[in-house]
Amino acid sequence: MATPDENADERRRRAEGAIRAIANGADPGAEALRLSNEFTDEWTDRIGARIRRILRRS
Repeated sequence: MATPDENADERRRRAEGAIRAIANGADPGAEALRLSNEFTDEWTDRIGARIRRILRRS
């Protein structure tokens, strides 16, 4: 799993890419949804990993 700084850097790169895509004519709603889905997937993976670690200790 990436460090928080790596995740922040990667999220920033993805957001900047979305801004460039929108500036080049992409659908803003679709770009926002894509970023939101990526963010949600990342946090779901992190929470799932945390729960699995807790359950393994039990």
